[in-house]
Amino acid sequence: MRKNKNVTIKDIAKALGLSPSTVSRALNNYSDINPETRDKVIEMAKKLNYTPNIFAKSLVTNKTKRVGLFIEDMEKEGIYGVFYYEILISFRKAAMDNGYEVVLLSTSSEEQKRISFDAVMQEKGLEGAFIMGLKMDDEYLNEIQKSTYPVVLLDIPIRNSNVGYVTTNNLKGAQLATEHLINLGHKKIGFLNGHKKAYVSQERLNGYILALSKNGLQVDSELIYEGDFTEASGFKAADYFVQKGVTAVFAASDMMAIGLIKRLKELGVDVPKKVSVVGFDDISLARYITPTLTTIRQNKSEMGKSAFYLLLNLISKQPINHIILEPELVKRESTARLR
Repeated sequence: MRKNKNVTIKDIAKALGLSPSTVSRALNNYSDINPETRDKVIEMAKKLNYTPNIFAKSLVTNKTKRVGLFIEDMEKEGIYGVFYYEILISFRKAAMDNGYEVVLLSTSSEEQKRISFDAVMQEKGLEGAFIMGLKMDDEYLNEIQKSTYPVVLLDIPIRNSNVGYVTTNNLKGAQLATEHLINLGHKKIGFLNGHKKAYVSQERLNGYILALSKNGLQVDSELIYEGDFTEASGFKAADYFVQKGVTAVFAASDMMAIGLIKRLKELGVDVPKKVSVVGFDDISLARYITPTLTTIRQNKSEMGKSAFYLLLNLISKQPINHIILEPELVKRESTARLR
């Protein structure tokens, strides 16, 4: 039978000679409905291809069991497919385990100027949202702080009754990476950072500076290069660091570290004999490139799972609204003692 999108509870009630309220209670599994009646209602609903209107239902219950997962610049090289994927999968699994549907939504700075955050939430029938990749100057960052919708942010430490965040201790992670290079005897250490509009960029810069200062090394602004978290920006930075004569580089993302190593090879610079490289994230590619990449591991699976349960807390008006995970230094082949 051809699917009819306009079938309603009233249609089912008419076909069975029942009241709409009885049909509604049967479909929602109320205990006061006779099992035989319930079976007839369900059978007729299937026959008529009835699909519940979750938006109409939400007007009564305020519950759609749907949450949004917004990813900014989803199509950007090295972002969605590499770093965010494991977080996304873990978030979705936790949601499904709790009976929630996840609606994946792409956003951008331009899109946010065209349609408001609240309008998207209302249009999609969402109870709350987890947002990854927002920049510090994005429209949504201001809007969500005024919104009544529960929101969990990735890596942006904003907290109120409706907004929380999940992140890694980025300052500590950057400090671990830089001190690893210092302990290997390196003193002229370059830092390849992400773009300035990312909150984590400032945190990782601060960790780099802190590690140098604690170990009596001077901070040289000429050894700090701003990339954009992509492989291409790491590739481009390699010539600059070679010109500056660094013996090691800490890159604020694995994708930038991978691009850096690729270009260093083209330039005939051996990694790690001539230049040691440390990344950040521990994406799966880090284990397979040559040389394998020393990096700071973020527990991406735990980030996704924590983000969902944090969102569930906010939806349920619980007080917990932020989670900070610990980073881990993973030593591989791309770093070596200074010769």
